[in-house]
Amino acid sequence: MIVITGASGFIGRNLVEKLSSITDEEILQVDYLDHMNPNEFLHNLQNDFFDNQISVIFHNGACSDTTASDPSYVMGRNFDYSASLLKICIKRGLRLIYASSASVYGNGPFTEDSLSDPKNLYALSKSMFDDYSQSFKDFIPQIVGLRYFNVYGKYEENKGNMASVVYKFYNQLEDGEIILFKNSDKYLRDFIHIDDIVAINIKFFLNPKISGLFNVGTGLERSFEDIADIFKKRYEASIKYVEMPQKLKGKYQEFTRSDNTRLLNNFSHKFLSLEQGVEKYLNYLEASS
Repeated sequence: MIVITGASGFIGRNLVEKLSSITDEEILQVDYLDHMNPNEFLHNLQNDFFDNQISVIFHNGACSDTTASDPSYVMGRNFDYSASLLKICIKRGLRLIYASSASVYGNGPFTEDSLSDPKNLYALSKSMFDDYSQSFKDFIPQIVGLRYFNVYGKYEENKGNMASVVYKFYNQLEDGEIILFKNSDKYLRDFIHIDDIVAINIKFFLNPKISGLFNVGTGLERSFEDIADIFKKRYEASIKYVEMPQKLKGKYQEFTRSDNTRLLNNFSHKFLSLEQGVEKYLNYLEASS
């Protein structure tokens, strides 16, 4: 049995879809919104309710709101729950592949061995669990932390304000213009399509002896203006420039670029370019609307 927490979320839902197409193993979906409640799952796992049926857990459930300001809530969801899950995985001898975040790096550098520089509670919670989990890598069959960069693609409609800029731009088209922060040509991020994220998860699933922290980005930085230009060409949309909200100033990563050395030393993978990924996503959004 394969377990996917956060199964109703963006990455979880895509993982469920892909894994269902490549394996006959039963997939147990865990989520607060639908499926088995995460607390019920943890209780059942602790009490060996599953009777050694589980082969691997993909842990994607989390508070993903980078503006969240309640330490009890964020740490409870992102650290406490994950730590409890890890302890049971160690006890039961279960593999754990979990979602981390490039937000732990702050302004960089973006290599797995560099010190974290979290700029918000979300990033802090992810950084703390990364450190905690790697302390136990010799006591568990497989423990993989995947530090995702800026992910976009299908099924992110429930992310609200945390949805990608591609999704936000698409919805802004109804008003005939795209809204960008001023100086967006200088905000450079490593944007990665969800299909690449899922493919990397599958590679670790199929290689149970590989553990560690791994960056998962394209290894290329592109500007928010580059994405707006794709929309301009496809939809002839205009751009409106606005000031960045005060609450984001000082907490907004101006540059990210994944150092994929460790990942590509273990696997070969050709990532979608920004143009390929955005066009693929827009085709999906148009077909779904």
